[in-house]
Amino acid sequence: MLFGFDGVEVGLLIVFLSLLGAIISGFPVAFALGGAGIVSFGIIAALDTAGILIHMDIDTASEAYRALIAQGVPTLEITHFRYPDLPQIAAPLFDGGWEKAMDRNLSFIVNRMNDRVIAGASIETLLAVLMFVMMGIVLERSKIANDLLTTMARVFGPLPGGLAVSVVVVGAFLAASTGIVGATVVTMGLLSLPTMLRAGYSPQLATGVIAASGTLGQIIPPSIVIVLLGTMAGDLYAAGQEIRAQAAGCSDALTYLGKAAVVSVGTLFQAAMLPGLLLAFLYGAYAFGYAMLNPSRAPAVVGAAGSGQIITKREATTWFLFVPVGIIAGLMLLAQVGMIGDQDYTVDSYTDVGQAASLRTNVSEQCAASMIELHGQAAWDAAKAEQAAIDGAGGVAKSVALTPEEIQKATLEKIASRSPIGTGVAILFMLLALVLTTARGVAPMSDHRPIWIGLGGGRLGPAGRCGSDRADHDAGQHRADLGPSADRLPLWLLESRADAGAE
Repeated sequence: MLFGFDGVEVGLLIVFLSLLGAIISGFPVAFALGGAGIVSFGIIAALDTAGILIHMDIDTASEAYRALIAQGVPTLEITHFRYPDLPQIAAPLFDGGWEKAMDRNLSFIVNRMNDRVIAGASIETLLAVLMFVMMGIVLERSKIANDLLTTMARVFGPLPGGLAVSVVVVGAFLAASTGIVGATVVTMGLLSLPTMLRAGYSPQLATGVIAASGTLGQIIPPSIVIVLLGTMAGDLYAAGQEIRAQAAGCSDALTYLGKAAVVSVGTLFQAAMLPGLLLAFLYGAYAFGYAMLNPSRAPAVVGAAGSGQIITKREATTWFLFVPVGIIAGLMLLAQVGMIGDQDYTVDSYTDVGQAASLRTNVSEQCAASMIELHGQAAWDAAKAEQAAIDGAGGVAKSVALTPEEIQKATLEKIASRSPIGTGVAILFMLLALVLTTARGVAPMSDHRPIWIGLGGGRLGPAGRCGSDRADHDAGQHRADLGPSADRLPLWLLESRADAGAE
């Protein structure tokens, strides 16, 4: 053993040092990864052949190992960490020599190339990579990124550290559009670094903000890294859970876990959305706080875009921070009280399939013990009670077709319970209001009457939508009163009849 370490541990250190040296050498990452693998394999093979690297393996011929097998312990669970007292024997790092190990690695590489290059062409998820690259090219050639940075500099420039905050905002937008770190960092460096240096920003803050905001492309969805990771992680996770279920004595992962062992790209996107936005917020907050403590290193830029408008700090804070936050908070409050929500009143023509038990209970004793250890005794008892109730009712209820009267009743109930304002309408008017408030902050010296008129229209729009929803409800109620024959009548005729009846 080398320095008292196991051969596997020394091999991992060799791989890490080879990879680190290849990356800092300046070679492209693709060549660095391949070269580090070849170099580290050669070093490990030479040390293994010389007998320097020794791996301590469990002695499968010992009485203690046989006793564990006789007790029903799966071989996958017999490891050094679970049973450190088992007898061990010295074994070579490469079983069968480095030639056999190299042959197995080359076979694995060829198989993975076949999976990813030939068979991977049928994976529809990978088409997103091409779309993200195309979006990055469009942003670069159309100069949209340049215009976006100019606009954000005009918005945040009068604030302390405003240019740094604008770089973070634009970096988050570019990350969500391209999903590529290198393209974002290069674009932001070319566009914003000269401007920040001319404005008096310290080189440390300018380069740090650009590098930090550029890495948001790794995590903010949509991300190419997450797409590529999701296509591989899903298969590996499913296979790993199947092995875990079999080691627990269950037939499959669905029985053991109580749910399908699936990790999709959409799940990874949902998991990465909040951390990505939180990182962008923290980067912007750090730049703003740094500028407040060190105003000379991140000065405010008055009239950053050269528009001729004089924007004070009070106006910038009000129209770029407080008012947008108030609009968004008000929208979220209305959604919480039920004023904003889904307006879909489509109902199913069939009943739902009966709910099965939360866990499968018709399993072996070993699987039952493993499931109790995983989910807890309370969950297992609840699943047993649910299964007993289902069996007593004659099994899981099947889906049956609804009668026209039941469909009509369900439709009216859904119309009566839906929110007055739809989510899409609310978001549309919120975006319009944010555009108008931003315009008010960018041009404080211009005529504001058109903006106030637009804000008034944005306030009256949802109110008009509420009246339209009430008319839809009255028409639906009138349709129910007329009977099944009213299904063939148009909505405008039902509305006119409902209005006539009200008069």
